Amino acid sequence: MVTVKTSTDEPKFKEVYCADCKMVLARYSIKYFTDTDINELVHVHYSAHIKEGHAIETRLAM
Repeated sequence: MVTVKTSTDEPKFKEVYCADCKMVLARYSIKYFTDTDINELVHVHYSAHIKEGHAIETRLAM
């Protein structure tokens, strides 16, 4: 029997988090989305949050 060991220590997603609402707005796989892609998506899709002065942050998630 062969056991394949996978690393669970590596973050696989980046979360877009609103500190004011205390909720995750989106999760993006780092396999498919670069930091530039994620920043562009945040500005396009969450501009209302940003305009209202909400603190939007991008953080690593497992």
